[in-house]
Amino acid sequence: MDGLTLAFIPVAAILTVTPGSDTMLVVNNTLTRSTADGLCTVAGINAGLLIHALASALGLSMILMNSAAAFELVKLAGALYVVYLGIQSLRSSRHTDEFEITPSRCSKGITTSVREGFLTNVLNPKVAVFYLALLPQFISPTDDILRKSLLLMGIHSCMGIVWLSFISLALGKTRHLISGGKFKQRLMAFSGIVFIGLGLRMALSKN
Repeated sequence: MDGLTLAFIPVAAILTVTPGSDTMLVVNNTLTRSTADGLCTVAGINAGLLIHALASALGLSMILMNSAAAFELVKLAGALYVVYLGIQSLRSSRHTDEFEITPSRCSKGITTSVREGFLTNVLNPKVAVFYLALLPQFISPTDDILRKSLLLMGIHSCMGIVWLSFISLALGKTRHLISGGKFKQRLMAFSGIVFIGLGLRMALSKN
């Protein structure tokens, strides 16, 4: 492993543990659905990272960096999706009969949680621009750009899987404490408000 790759590791670690919409989604899906849903969400998030890495390596992310219209379009799409998740969470909080502990399987099916994680990550233009700005700093002129980009993404992805899975599994151990419908109702309402706030902040951000 070369020096640039080693230098990337602490940077990726800081990015991984910094909370954001991805982390909030894992927390929400774990506590209000099941541990399996949380882990499926983690899988979707990391699939989104692969898309960002490929886009960065192929230069597609350059469009977002150089085109204000493209950046705003993707940013708005991502913000609307996060707000949509918030609205869905608020609506679900009004139906306590939907709350059922299913720790061993995805309560809404594997594809739902994977899709939510994937779209939340891949529709975040700041992740795309960050990858475009960050990855080249750790790629030397003699490196195969695509191969090195995938290697760096793999390192970041492994960290994300470990960290977010740890969060999901740890929170899964506490789900029995919130088995009451009223508590989960408040939790989903709080999650909905947070998601809407994150979406609005994303939409109104200047960069």
